[in-house]
Amino acid sequence: MSNHESATATATATGAVAPGWRPMSDGERTAFSVLSASTAPVWLAMILAPRSRVTAALVRWSTPLSFGLGAAYVGLLGASAVRGAAEGEGFPRFDDPEVLRAGLTTPTAFLAGWTHYLVFDLLVGRTIHEHALEHGRTARLSLLLTWWAGPAGLALHLLDRWRRR
Repeated sequence: MSNHESATATATATGAVAPGWRPMSDGERTAFSVLSASTAPVWLAMILAPRSRVTAALVRWSTPLSFGLGAAYVGLLGASAVRGAAEGEGFPRFDDPEVLRAGLTTPTAFLAGWTHYLVFDLLVGRTIHEHALEHGRTARLSLLLTWWAGPAGLALHLLDRWRRR
């Protein structure tokens, strides 16, 4: 039994899944991996070699990458809305947290949400990186935390900026 099958069986056996939940297909799992890997070179470069020419090129490349991820997000969000409408769920309601939470259990909506995280975290990371370079510093820990835990890295960076005023 693969790790994926084992996790699915465990979640199903413990009742830890929402109604209508289904495991991701191989294609959806591949999309998740590709989306996740698409930003990794930029993050690694900003963290490991913040002042290199390769990093500068990758940071510039993050602009068209963000456009591409933004387009993927819109496509995934649209596909999720169309699927929801076809299944009688209608357009997502943003005023009801339970409806939103349930909506994110579908693989397409989850991938849209994941893409949203990737794009915004990369934008925040790029801003942190550029600010640190402007001030002759590196922000390795802030960048690592932003990559792994978004707001925690931003908070650390803002705290550092405030402390150095």
